[in-house]
Parts: sequence; C-alpha cells; structure tokens
Amino acid sequence: MYFKTLEKTDCSGCTACVSACPKHCIAMKPDEEGFFYPVIDKSVCIECGLCEKVCPFENPKYENTEVTDVYACYVRDKKQRQRSTSGGLFYAISQWVISNGGIVYGAAFDKDFKLHHIGVDNMADLERLRGSKYLQSYLGNTFCEIKNHLKSGRWVYFVGCGCQVAGLNAFLRKKHDKLITSDLVCHGAPSQLMFDWHLDYLRRKEKGEIISYTFRDLEGWGGCESYEYDSQTNGKGKRRNPTYFTSPYLYSFMWAYNYRYSCYDCKFARVPRQGDVTLADYWGVAKYFPELDMSKGVSLVLVNTFQGVKIWDAIKEVLEYRKSNVLEAAAENGNLVHKTAMPPIRPMCYQMIRERGYDDVAMKEFRVDKYWRKRIKVFLSSTKLWKTIRQIMKKIK
Repeated sequence: MYFKTLEKTDCSGCTACVSACPKHCIAMKPDEEGFFYPVIDKSVCIECGLCEKVCPFENPKYENTEVTDVYACYVRDKKQRQRSTSGGLFYAISQWVISNGGIVYGAAFDKDFKLHHIGVDNMADLERLRGSKYLQSYLGNTFCEIKNHLKSGRWVYFVGCGCQVAGLNAFLRKKHDKLITSDLVCHGAPSQLMFDWHLDYLRRKEKGEIISYTFRDLEGWGGCESYEYDSQTNGKGKRRNPTYFTSPYLYSFMWAYNYRYSCYDCKFARVPRQGDVTLADYWGVAKYFPELDMSKGVSLVLVNTFQGVKIWDAIKEVLEYRKSNVLEAAAENGNLVHKTAMPPIRPMCYQMIRERGYDDVAMKEFRVDKYWRKRIKVFLSSTKLWKTIRQIMKKIK
C-alpha cells in the first residue's frame, strides 16, 4: 500500500483515498516529475484506515464478466463521425445520457492546456471532452461530485483510464442504477509537466503562442499532432505532424518513455475490464471486417456488465457494428489484455530533460532513427509525386 511503502508503482493517482477520507486530511501533490501523489496531514488523521480500504491498487477487484460482448462499430451519422477521433461511441453514449437529463464526466483542457476531468450536461460543452488526450488528467473533486449527482437520482456517465474507473467504483463502494462507466484501453499516461515542456518547445519553435492543440486531428485515423499558433514573426498558422514519429511528444508516448510508474504495473490492463463499457480503437479491424468504412476510424467496444448491455441496446440503432471477440480485438491492441513494459530509458527520462533541456532530448532520444529520411517519405507520400515515383519503380521492376 502506497502510504506504507511510498513506492510510486503502488499509486495510480486515482484520488479514491482523497475522496473517501472523512477528515479531509489527504491532498494530492505533484512530485518532481509532475505526477500527483496523496499526502496525509498526520496532525489531522484519525487512522481510520479507510484510505487503505478503498485503494484499488492495494485491493483490485475484477467483478465484471470475462465473457464480454465485443464489437467493431462506428456511428452512422457522418457529421458526428467526422467530429470523432475514432468511431464516435463516446459521443453516442453521452448523447443518450444528456438527453435523459444526465451529466458526462471526461477529460478537458482549460485555457492554459491543463487537463482536468469536468462534468458537462449539454451537447455544446460535450465538444470539450471529445478527442484523445495523451496525458494524465487531474480528477480533483470529481468522485464526490458524481456521488452527489447519483444521490439526487441523476444519470452520470464517467469516462477515464482503467485505474480511474476502478478508483471511482472503490470510492462509491456499491453499484448505482444510474451510473455508467467507460474505461479506456490505454498504453499509460505521461504527466502534465511533460506536456507543458512540449508546449514550451513548440512555442520556441514557432516563436509565438500555441492557440489550439490536438493529439489526433479529424482528417484520418491515428496519431497526428496538430496545432494552431500565433507567431511573432510569421503570424498565425497551423502545423500538422501526420505520424507519431514526427512529434517528439507522441514518439516518446508511443514508446512508453515517460509514463507514471504505476502504468508499468497496471492492475487493470486485463479482462475482466473495469468499466461497464470499454472503449478503444479497433486497430487491425480490416483483417476481420473489410466491408466496414475505416477512413474515419472504427471503435472497439466491450460490453462488460448488465448496465453496459442496457446502454448498448439503447444506442445500437445509431451504430454500424459487427460482433467480434477478445482474441481478434487484442491482436493489434495488446493493452486490452496486458500492461506496458517499462523501457530502460524511463528512470532517467524526466531527469535528463531537467539537466539538458527538452529541446535537446527531443532532437535525440525522442526522435526516430533516420528521422529526415522518414520525414521526407511522409511528405512525399502525401503528394502526387510519390504516386508517380511508385508507378515508375513498378515499371522498372
């Protein structure tokens, strides 16, 4: 248990202990890498032990079924599918919850690009929650807010990583008829500090301010850093890095260089999953369902509980879907069933940025081998010239 060992692998930062403390004597505070950990004010603590009882890392529960219903799917509404970074299942569930007077909790950036979990109860504000965010969100008082909504009889939809859903369930300590949870299949989570360093790097690069930022744009399916800037020298513009290896942040993320230590010992990267409905990208879907339109992404959905079945039945009429299974789904989405291995660079990752600066690390450790060759290939592949070169090469052969 983290409070006994102070080992960082023992805490996912889920805030269940903070939310459950009857004396409010536990606070989340950042460490030198920007990850938040609970700290107890011993002068107020009554040693009731509730913080230990609700810790999902200390006492993980796997109450959902292992015989889950698995689907490949996307919303039929082309406009909403275009607005989604995968198949739009989060939007479909959220729309149902909001239309029934409920509230949706998910991760959203504030004006300073700080990522927080917030609650929204209208479709306009739901836009802030859409899209992938590859860092750990700050939960704050989210669990207590959700408990109050449930007490008042309101529908609540909570979306987060497996550890966050496990934390919410542990805090609530019982099932609620009007709570729907979705756990995301995640690789792991870098800290807000790492993302702040990256944004500062982009500001220096563009000689100005970053106006907007997305980890995946809406032009295709997959990792693609895209941001708008306001340069002091060149005015306003937009930059798009079409693959993960052209962005130092996404490259380091994809290779697991900078996750929270607990991510490498994740208790929830397995089936049974933690949420009523598990959401992910269905990578490799073309192998099993070639008839589906993959141009804007396909969602992988696991329906894990009776509550999940109810919401699936409520929304499936707006979906294009095919029945799948865990074996097919996990073939190119390994984190569905196993945790990420920690790479050798992880223990010194944050420290070397402090010592050498993010720019230097971005140019070396956070860069793919033969970077410029691959960058040129990516550029050419987006032009008609590349198609012409390929046609000529085929004729030569």
